[in-house]
Amino acid sequence: MPQDDVTTSTYRSAEVGPIAIGEVWMGGELRLDCDDVGTGFFIHLPIAGRFESRHRGVDMMVNNMSTAVYLPGGGPFHGRWPAGYRALCVRVDLSAVERAVARLGGRRRFDPVMNTRDGYGRSWANLLLSVNRQLAAGDSLLSQPLVAAPLADSMLNGFVLAATQSQEVPLATARPASVRAAIDVIESDPLAPLTLSELAERCGVGPRALQKAFQQHLGMSPMEYVRDIRLRRAHEELRAADPYVESVASVARRWGFAHLGRFAAAHEAKYGQKPLSTLRG
Repeated sequence: MPQDDVTTSTYRSAEVGPIAIGEVWMGGELRLDCDDVGTGFFIHLPIAGRFESRHRGVDMMVNNMSTAVYLPGGGPFHGRWPAGYRALCVRVDLSAVERAVARLGGRRRFDPVMNTRDGYGRSWANLLLSVNRQLAAGDSLLSQPLVAAPLADSMLNGFVLAATQSQEVPLATARPASVRAAIDVIESDPLAPLTLSELAERCGVGPRALQKAFQQHLGMSPMEYVRDIRLRRAHEELRAADPYVESVASVARRWGFAHLGRFAAAHEAKYGQKPLSTLRG
């Protein structure tokens, strides 16, 4: 992964739920080649300047009118950034994107290029730029989970709408209405004491049918989905909490995790760090 010296560059980053936003300024030229972009979606939103990009067989000059969508598993990536380039570097969690696609009702194709000159792409870029300004402020409302969580969902859904086109698929392969309804129920109140039977009844299907649909279309059971959402909300609260006031145990219990060891293991597996490190970070 060769790269030129960029020791005078600066980088600041923060997370809003499943979306990480970093602001970068290149003090020197950077060239980068890698086999893949990693496990999440990546997007650059130039603030000043432009850069050369090659991914998924598309060569382009990324600028503030159009940008590339770097897809996990999309193959080799090449980039060359000139000195003075400044941009937002956005990473979107893959599993969160998959859930958003499910909510939007079926399969969608992620285009290699996003139009950020107008339409959904421009609106999404403006939203990210506004959020980035908030993140740079020390007294931002985004430090409050009740504000940050719905905003993260808006940014996530906006990304999917801006970066994809709907695909006509046979009804048998589209995510069924029962799965979309269950996702809405779970995400509206992740702490509700739901059982599989209760959730299935609210969605108008049998428990076995709902279990099978979740496994087929999301690769997990409904109760695993509940746990995943609770883990995400706990992570967001740990990031925003005051370590002198809150503890990992109190946050874990608040989000339904009675066994602290299992919570810590699940958090580290998903987010790559122990919950105490997130709290102190």
